[in-house]
Amino acid sequence: MENKSSNGWKFFALLFGALLAGLAALYLYKQQNPEYDPWEEPWENSSSPVDLSVAKKEKAEADEAEEEAEADEAETAEEA
Repeated sequence: MENKSSNGWKFFALLFGALLAGLAALYLYKQQNPEYDPWEEPWENSSSPVDLSVAKKEKAEADEAEEEAEADEAETAEEA
């Protein structure tokens, strides 16, 4: 008789212990990864705050302007 009644509290003790261990693991995980969001898109984690394609276009335009300025200087040097 004693064995049958003692199984009930063992079940609840194991259940409570597993729940407590799960909460402790979740707390430690959140401490290590405070801003982890599994649904966040990977490109939102980029360290670059600007669109890199725009920067490439601006750099290409600046390079073209420099080349034109150098060509103008060369023409004025030839005329003199």
